[in-house]
Amino acid sequence: IDARIRNVLEGDKRAIATALLTGRRDAISPPVNDAMFVSGLGHVLSISGYHIAVVAGIVFFAIRALLALVPVLTVSFPIKKWSAAGALLAAAFYLLLSGAEVATQRSFFMTAVVLIAVMVDRRAITFRTLAVAAMIVLAMAPEALVHPSFQMSFAATLGLVALVQIGMPALFAAPDHSATARVALWGGREFTMLLLASLVAGLATMPYAAFHFHRITPFGVVANLAAMPVVSALVMPAGLLGLLAMPFGFDGFFWWLMGAGIDWMVAVARWVAGLPGAVGRMAAF
Repeated sequence: IDARIRNVLEGDKRAIATALLTGRRDAISPPVNDAMFVSGLGHVLSISGYHIAVVAGIVFFAIRALLALVPVLTVSFPIKKWSAAGALLAAAFYLLLSGAEVATQRSFFMTAVVLIAVMVDRRAITFRTLAVAAMIVLAMAPEALVHPSFQMSFAATLGLVALVQIGMPALFAAPDHSATARVALWGGREFTMLLLASLVAGLATMPYAAFHFHRITPFGVVANLAAMPVVSALVMPAGLLGLLAMPFGFDGFFWWLMGAGIDWMVAVARWVAGLPGAVGRMAAF
């Protein structure tokens, strides 16, 4: 995969594209690597919950959209459950492709619990789902409890589940004629949730980052708001399509698309890392 990407991209673009698909991060230059972590975008470089969720989500919606084109299937068969099964297989493939590091394994289990909940007609995003995923991870690797990656990912996910279960109903359960409904019609709900998700995840992980790495990223919300929509809508889908097109030799265009999105992400990381006060140093607790 790295050799195919190298035909189209070079330098940090090639290194980051390879890191996102295979988990190999050794070729990223120190200045870009530092800028990514100082800006709060370092989580993109470690294949974890975000990447697994994007891969599973893209495959889930793609399969469901294709099956929905056949009216007979939509009426007679559970295409949502079929789509969840396909997404689970895609997530498992990505887990193996990326080397199945501990953080990736944990993310896969969390995603698998959600997809299985869809297949058995249970609510997917609940505190119970998160607890089941935590028990699976701790049963397999109890020592993960004291690692920063476990603490930060579960803290962030706990915050996001609370946002979905408690925050969203409180925010958007207004009458149809209200100003809230009018704002929602123009995409205000999606933008608000994107903002709140970045804010909640950032606040939830900040104490753990301060404790383990003696550093906080005060502008992480800004960097994530500016970069993550591009990563979700362009970089990761282009990478998936590149993998699918590679056996047929049509992957070059998708690597180029991926590189364009990575350029934007790196530019955002450098800009945010250069802002006054971008690095908050913390003494050891």
